[in-house]
Amino acid sequence: MENETDENVGEDIQEDDETEDEEFEDFEDDEDTRDIVVPGEVLTEDTKNFLPGRGTIYNNDRTKIISLNIGLKQIKKNYVNVIPLRGFYTPRPGDKVIALVIDKNPVKYKCDINAKDFGTLKPKNTIKRGKIRSFRGSGGSGGGSRQEEANAEKYEIGDILIVKILSADRLNKPELTTVGKYLGKKNNGFVISIDPPKIPRVIGRNGSMIKMLKNLTKTNIFVTQNGRIWLKGEDIAHERLLVESIQKIATEAHTVGLTDRMQEFIINEKKVRGIE
Repeated sequence: MENETDENVGEDIQEDDETEDEEFEDFEDDEDTRDIVVPGEVLTEDTKNFLPGRGTIYNNDRTKIISLNIGLKQIKKNYVNVIPLRGFYTPRPGDKVIALVIDKNPVKYKCDINAKDFGTLKPKNTIKRGKIRSFRGSGGSGGGSRQEEANAEKYEIGDILIVKILSADRLNKPELTTVGKYLGKKNNGFVISIDPPKIPRVIGRNGSMIKMLKNLTKTNIFVTQNGRIWLKGEDIAHERLLVESIQKIATEAHTVGLTDRMQEFIINEKKVRGIE
């Protein structure tokens, strides 16, 4: 089961462009509409055609939209957003993130999701599709739960998981699931982290940046919304080049023309390092 998960993720990353495009919608990046702004800066006075989005607010008389953060101005549809240059991950239902199992007991796994609160993964939320959840007449009211427990995936402290956020609010810790396409334990490879607000720059507009990174470094990449990136290359040289490239993207996330510059950087570095 775990190996199947790895293979599926690889297919998603390398072959299924249509699926990739669906995934990239959550990371949409349009560098042409972005400028660095500061708190209190007026982003637009056209309040008839635009609404305040993330990191923005109306002024007192609602004639202007102003920034609340230091960050990148983003126009998305009719919303004006400010994406902070730095910040921690705020869980939202439906997000796919990389989690690290840091504790476990019979009723739940405690997972680090790079957020203010740890995530909770219950065994019932690890049962893969197609597994039998319960049997009629299997020993009374406890039969179903025993069958469910037997079908649940087993994880260990230190395991790296691709999970989806089931629920998240201010009162309760985020609840996670490993049930779904491309979710579950990741074998091999390793994880690096960058500031979550910079993840869209690793994706690029319509996935342009990440597709270029994969092709030039021959490396499988799984990028998630909590700032963590799983990668696995065909050799250490390609993996090292990819890590350095991602770090460079994070450093220069506020600049324009980044995809073209990164392509030139990687091609030149491959020549210098003598890797194909």
